[in-house]
Amino acid sequence: MLTERMKKLIYEIPKGENHIHIEGSIPPEVAIRLAKKNGVDLPWETAEELAAHLRKPFASLDAFMESDRLVNSVCQTEEDYAEVLYALAKQAKDQNIIYTEYLLDYPLNEVRGISLETVVNGYEAGRQKAMKELGVDIVFIAGIDRSLSSEMSLKFIQDIEPYKDIIPAIGMDCEENGHPCIKHKAAYDLAKEMGLYLSAHAGEDPHAGDMAVQNVWDAVDKMGCVRIEHGVLSIRDEALMKHLAEKKILLTTCPTSNCPHVFPTLEEHPLKFLMEQGIPCSINSDDPPYVGDLIETMLKTADALNLTEDDIIELERNSLLYSIRGQHHLKEFDAWVEQWKASAQ
Repeated sequence: MLTERMKKLIYEIPKGENHIHIEGSIPPEVAIRLAKKNGVDLPWETAEELAAHLRKPFASLDAFMESDRLVNSVCQTEEDYAEVLYALAKQAKDQNIIYTEYLLDYPLNEVRGISLETVVNGYEAGRQKAMKELGVDIVFIAGIDRSLSSEMSLKFIQDIEPYKDIIPAIGMDCEENGHPCIKHKAAYDLAKEMGLYLSAHAGEDPHAGDMAVQNVWDAVDKMGCVRIEHGVLSIRDEALMKHLAEKKILLTTCPTSNCPHVFPTLEEHPLKFLMEQGIPCSINSDDPPYVGDLIETMLKTADALNLTEDDIIELERNSLLYSIRGQHHLKEFDAWVEQWKASAQ
């Protein structure tokens, strides 16, 4: 059981978040409102019904993605995307998140005929409003849908070039099983030429078998990724863990998102073990409507894994230190931590 001081630390510490999907994080009340506005027929009438559905365990990552795509279909105009982004930023502000990196999964919108311009302009309008009114520092990561062809992912990187000042990073997500990272190497090569920050989901899905570990190796050594989203199945390969520690590759772990599909219980999650191997890790919510927001994730994980105050501080400092553009928050963070530690004396 967590002490009151640990709970206070988790609530009050300045936070960074490196791994949260916009399209997977649409607040239920916003989704229902936009569905009615745009005439989208969802199988849920109220935000409460949708929220209850999203918190039910999904049979697989594929089943989760199917639900994700359905909920995301409510967004159709620039105003819709701006509203979603601002709502997420308000949730971040409420959790004392001072810096956040949102994964923008345009392919989920493209298949519905929504233009890239509409999506980017909408999210950017929401971002500008949020940074001005709420003071939350926000960075976008463009997500490549790994289930698409290599030709389509390459075209996607070409298409986002005009927006690289708005979207300074790329990632790769969606179904890992059957879709190796290396398939999209050409897209990553181009992104590197464009000066984009490179990350990728890898080592996430046990259904991918040996490919899950190989994806991490390939992403880091062959595709130039300086960080791995999830990466928790790296525990299957001691040489890989040593490699990640030596190269200081950040793993943006999402413990509550990994249970029960990757690990049966939160107590069995390897976050603490990975930290003990010297691998930089941060803790993230992934898709809050499904698994809880960052504070809920931190509370549950700290309790399940017996994390210490120093563990929490390390995780949050890593979210800034190894971030895309958030290192300038470290001075503020370190000053807060110094005061926190002094309060215990």
